[in-house]
Amino acid sequence: NINWKENTLNDYLYPTNGVSNSLGLIASLPVGDYKYFSLNADHSSYKPINDNMTLKLTGNLNLSKGYGNKELPFYRRHFGGGSGSIRGFGSRSLGPTYPNGKAKGGEVSILGSANLITPAFFFEDNDKMRLSVFIDAGNVFEKTSNIKLDQIRASTGIGFAYLSPIGSIGGFISTPLHKKDGDITDNFGFSIGTGF
Repeated sequence: NINWKENTLNDYLYPTNGVSNSLGLIASLPVGDYKYFSLNADHSSYKPINDNMTLKLTGNLNLSKGYGNKELPFYRRHFGGGSGSIRGFGSRSLGPTYPNGKAKGGEVSILGSANLITPAFFFEDNDKMRLSVFIDAGNVFEKTSNIKLDQIRASTGIGFAYLSPIGSIGGFISTPLHKKDGDITDNFGFSIGTGF
């Protein structure tokens, strides 16, 4: 397991400026029963537009494959949809499925997001509250050879985050911009422990 990280964010939970990058590689040893590697690249950047508005851009690439004629273990497959992925689509609903419709996961996950963030202006004491207007895009693909731009899904919506005494609480309302027949949509989501 090898990791590299860079972080110049000006705040841990609610940054308004700076960059966070990470690159990670996990590889199983050839002597084990499972033979696979997993590469993960993450990027988040915050740039202030004015005193009350911040532009946040994120990108995420996950690539995992088996080697030595071994399949990728199911617990290393990637899934998409829902909070932390592409909002507006059902949790783990994107990407390849089994014949019974259950999520199969894929070897490749590509995600990106653009967010305009501002304090919750309708509250007087809003230091711990933020609003966001966002566009999410991406998908999960079974193999690298299956990556097709016309399979990219996209959504837009608004989000809210509150730094409570028990941690960050977030929610969003979202609607798909680009979807396919059979996609499962989920227009509302809620999370604890994550902000934006």
